[in-house]
Amino acid sequence: MADAKEVIATAVEFEKFGAEYYRRFRDLLEEKEAKALMASLASDEDEHAAVLTRELQALGGKAKAASGKRTEKGLAEIFPRKAKKGGLGVEDSISAIELGIGTEERSIEYYSRNAAAAGPGAKDIFARLEGMEREHLRLLQENLRQLRDQGSWLGYVPILEG
Repeated sequence: MADAKEVIATAVEFEKFGAEYYRRFRDLLEEKEAKALMASLASDEDEHAAVLTRELQALGGKAKAASGKRTEKGLAEIFPRKAKKGGLGVEDSISAIELGIGTEERSIEYYSRNAAAAGPGAKDIFARLEGMEREHLRLLQENLRQLRDQGSWLGYVPILEG
């Protein structure tokens, strides 16, 4: 069985990568609603990382420093450097959403599988995060359907920004 600190530290890395992924995606989009959706997802992932980091610190552990090179390499493979703001077409956006969906599915599976190993406090956190990731998955799937069917973003309009 994995060590609780190791499980949570890995989850922190997932969340940090997810936040950067959504920020990068946001920066390449032109549509206002799509940008808002990606900004909201990035913010959620940042908050998830913060919650997990606090739990990790309570257990006497600390998050690993993110490998800037590894993160950048992974993101560069997804979003080529030549892509410019507003430069993602429908097909590119569909591909990026499909990758985001895969990431959310892996996070859901990871939280579900490791909830018990993470310990009693983290088990509750993992259950909450799993629910939030399921909502992210739903939003991405809705937008994927809309892009495939209509060629446009379903989008997202936050109730309150700020």
